[in-house]
Amino acid sequence: MYGVVKKKIRESKGLPIKGVYYDICSKTNAIKFEKGERTLAADKFNKVLDNLLITMDEFLWIKNGYQPGVNHYHFYMFKKYWNTNQKSKFEENIKTIESNSINIERVQLSSYRLLKEYSQDEKLNSSELAIVIDYFTNLSSWTLSDIRFFANNCCILPYELMLTLLQEALKAQNRYRYFNNSDLIFSTMLSNCINQMINKSDLKLALSFISVLEATSRGIVMAGYQLLVKYYLAKIDFLFRDSSKGHKELVSVLKQAEFLDLQDLAGEIKACLSNKVQRNIV
Repeated sequence: MYGVVKKKIRESKGLPIKGVYYDICSKTNAIKFEKGERTLAADKFNKVLDNLLITMDEFLWIKNGYQPGVNHYHFYMFKKYWNTNQKSKFEENIKTIESNSINIERVQLSSYRLLKEYSQDEKLNSSELAIVIDYFTNLSSWTLSDIRFFANNCCILPYELMLTLLQEALKAQNRYRYFNNSDLIFSTMLSNCINQMINKSDLKLALSFISVLEATSRGIVMAGYQLLVKYYLAKIDFLFRDSSKGHKELVSVLKQAEFLDLQDLAGEIKACLSNKVQRNIV
């Protein structure tokens, strides 16, 4: 099946077999692979992807008919409903997963349930929380998926544990320094954790990590995170140091966010001004 998809991609690009499979396998084996009659070793499979100028993520997207898999679809919908404050839809998605027994990791389902409780200011279920905590505390090496998962769940974790896990997650930053979009994931993690620090009035630590976020989010692609740096500094002023100055700074950042059509950030600033803040899912 994988070979059949690669053939479609290759032909859509007008590329000959010889060019795509050069120095990877013989033409005969390439033809058999594209017919689904044989497989390729992982390293050779990835070399073919490189020759097709396509990533594994996009390949799987095309293989699935330009649609996400079931788990990815539900995660997308959870993110959409959470970030747009559609809590009833968020809860409906949880019920759909539970009733249809969709193959989703147990720890991820616990996360969704806990986020629902958190969004409704309910007491967090201790059993569900234990599942999420066990997952993080048993990690010996962090992947980008783990870091993204941590970024989404830092708000429900005990604060001291969150700080410990943040230090562990940051150890992976150097390993992923040149990995595509890794800065976005690390910046989101830092942003969400900084928000928790501010909520806990841990200003010294918050200011320290705001500097880390500023250094991590360089470049025009990361401009939204640079605006977040301004937002957090304004928020600290507004809540703890000089409310009048902080209010002016927040209004200024709000205008920039609205000009750039950063609706999530604009909504959070408005929530801060009304003393109601929710972190986004990534």
